[in-house]
Amino acid sequence: MSAFDPERHITNVDYKIVAALEKISEVFRVLLWMEAKEHKLSPIQMQLLIFIKYHNSDKQRRIASMAREFNMTKATISDSIKVLEQKGLIERADDMLDSRSFNFSLTDKGTKLTGMIENFTKPLDGAIATLSPQQKNEFLLSVLDLIYRLNQNGIISTQRMCYTCYYYNGDRQQTHYCNLMQNPLVVDELRIECPEHKTE
Repeated sequence: MSAFDPERHITNVDYKIVAALEKISEVFRVLLWMEAKEHKLSPIQMQLLIFIKYHNSDKQRRIASMAREFNMTKATISDSIKVLEQKGLIERADDMLDSRSFNFSLTDKGTKLTGMIENFTKPLDGAIATLSPQQKNEFLLSVLDLIYRLNQNGIISTQRMCYTCYYYNGDRQQTHYCNLMQNPLVVDELRIECPEHKTE
């Protein structure tokens, strides 16, 4: 049985959801490829530039850390990093926490290019903007819970979201509380990328 067999969709909502998520992933692939091609980059090179721009921790900017982040081998990430260095878009620096490692930052040229490519999701942003506030909250809760379940099953690796955080206290549905801020959280305050995230 396959989620891609339309006959299965008639009686199985699980397969419908999987097929629908595949359609959404296709949107990301197409938008990413279009933008990357325009700037003579590969999709992963483009994603690495955006990741480096918004993740300031030296530890996160190591090749091994980025490989875990993107669920790719260190060799694949290393090859992309070399190309970005050759293009003058990033530069390496000695890692102050580990003398055997390097971390990477954007050059001025890289910063300018990343500013041009980072909004490749605009068509998707526009579609989501048309949802009602209630639809957005329900959708966000469903997506966060799915990501959490996939993370717990080892399918998705690093997640700096509320549900996997040491400070989170709640049931992932009705109640959400942050022990760090000592405040209850409403749905749109839940984070998927939190700089204060702690696992233990």
